[in-house]
Amino acid sequence: MLRSHRPARGVTLFELLTTLAILSLTAGLTSAAVHAFAGMTSLRAAAHEIASVFSQARSRALFRNAYSGVKWIARDGDLTLQIHDDGDGDGVRNDDIDNGVDPLVFGPITVKRRWPKVTVAFIPGFLARDPKGNPVGDLSDPIRFGRSDIASFSPVGDCSPGSVWLGDGKSRQALVRLTPGSATIGIYEWVGSRRTWTRIW
Repeated sequence: MLRSHRPARGVTLFELLTTLAILSLTAGLTSAAVHAFAGMTSLRAAAHEIASVFSQARSRALFRNAYSGVKWIARDGDLTLQIHDDGDGDGVRNDDIDNGVDPLVFGPITVKRRWPKVTVAFIPGFLARDPKGNPVGDLSDPIRFGRSDIASFSPVGDCSPGSVWLGDGKSRQALVRLTPGSATIGIYEWVGSRRTWTRIW
């Protein structure tokens, strides 16, 4: 039995343009999604890195049975962290750091150098309350450890209270918080589209 052969049909210009339009739209959506995911990943990585520095200082204080502290320097939307051990029994102090009494044992690490898309700042127009429902207050102050520039950890498991606020410059905010008494280190994430806080560590 002979089969009839139909001549091969080409693609019309309309079909080709429609296909190209769909591919372009898909690529654009994919690119935006990848960009958003990369920003979220960088923000989370930066928050986890800062939390791990605090965690390391807490562990050193417990293991050595002596104070350990994380000294921070904030400048131009950036944050540098370094760990010092108490060398003379009076806690980690700036004068002892300057005189070499409280030695540098880790760092320094710089947030912006590791994660260029992350800033130590609040995102534009941030109006939400903190994870406990308290007002955030002054948006020009993203690092809050009272008057000190050292987050201190004691050998009995206590720490200075404080918070570090990180942003992606658009719609995502992260918060690394130290809670005294238990020396708990928490990471919270705010997503503007959901308007909710999620604890991620």
